[in-house]
Amino acid sequence: MNNKRITLLGLGTIGQVVFDELIASTNGAWQLAWVVVKHPERHQTVLLPTGAQLTTDWRRAVEDPTVDVVIELIGGIGVAKEAVTSALLHGKQVITANKDLVATAGTELDRLAELYGGALTYEAAVAGGIPIIRTINEGLAPDRIRRVSGILNGTSNYILTAIDQEGLSFDAALKEAQAKGFAEANPTKDVTGIDAAYKLIILTKLIFHRTLSLAQLAPTGIDHLSPRLFAAAKEWGLKIKLLASTWESRGQLNYQVAPVALNPSHPLYQVDGVTNAVVIDSDLVGTSTYLGPGAGGKATANSVLADLASLSRGEQLTGSSACLRIENGRPLTKQRYLVVNPTGLPTGLQFSDRHATSALTPALTPTDLQRLRATNPGLETLALGE
Repeated sequence: MNNKRITLLGLGTIGQVVFDELIASTNGAWQLAWVVVKHPERHQTVLLPTGAQLTTDWRRAVEDPTVDVVIELIGGIGVAKEAVTSALLHGKQVITANKDLVATAGTELDRLAELYGGALTYEAAVAGGIPIIRTINEGLAPDRIRRVSGILNGTSNYILTAIDQEGLSFDAALKEAQAKGFAEANPTKDVTGIDAAYKLIILTKLIFHRTLSLAQLAPTGIDHLSPRLFAAAKEWGLKIKLLASTWESRGQLNYQVAPVALNPSHPLYQVDGVTNAVVIDSDLVGTSTYLGPGAGGKATANSVLADLASLSRGEQLTGSSACLRIENGRPLTKQRYLVVNPTGLPTGLQFSDRHATSALTPALTPTDLQRLRATNPGLETLALGE
């Protein structure tokens, strides 16, 4: 194994765990050369290994000709994209946990890696504690995947679980998640579905070789759900989960990021708390489910270090071939719904499954649903995940 000299960008929650593991490791396959931080005064007690340097100058650290691997743990799309682009232009191997960056610029960065002889790996960008990218690229490589669905955001899943099991309001559940460190001070991307959408963009690109945009996905979050919907779901024995899904059907690629009501037979029904889970349907294996922690520095750091170990062995983890721009994609076109109307059941449709103030609809097109809402003021709807 060749000795890899490493530049570490960022010393936050994940970066600190990666740093500690690199320092503690007796593996002679890598050597820490640079640690890049924004506020060096906060890291005056950091004990660097012999030969390593602490700096605020990311260009110097990234473009150092003796550096082989750049680990980007800054986050965001600004400086992180500049640094990763520079690293790839200099033929470096890049490891990142930055889902925003990979989802919005992954195709461009893959092309740079291919053109300049580098590599871009990002196991940690999706479901940190689940090696789902490795599973797709290696374990399921001979198979044809037809569908991928997942609970990809631990914060939203914790909130939904607290509402369901503890009877908390959305605001109270969010505050509890923040108090326990499961939610950021600004949880907008988590509760609006943007975080899950970015992760689905990455999985869709890997599996179906199609590039989706956030605008195409148009994610729906959990911040608009009313107590009536949760009560109705419980009455029907359903659980509300934020589900991100892409699947192939009749030559079309369908996709959706939205809260759905799952029945007890669904493989994701019992996935509670901050746990992430991914379900893959494929021709050879059938249905396979993968679970693990979706948040936390240690789980994500483990995926970063797994990428590093593989690069040290000379493995190429993620393909750098250009992905096709999607031309025949579409959002889900027909679906059943849980409907709740505080003034009574909606009129205009025949319901085989109904309670006093809620019902399960037959399969509806978006036009059907729009008409139903127009003729029933106050109607609340939630898709069924079937």
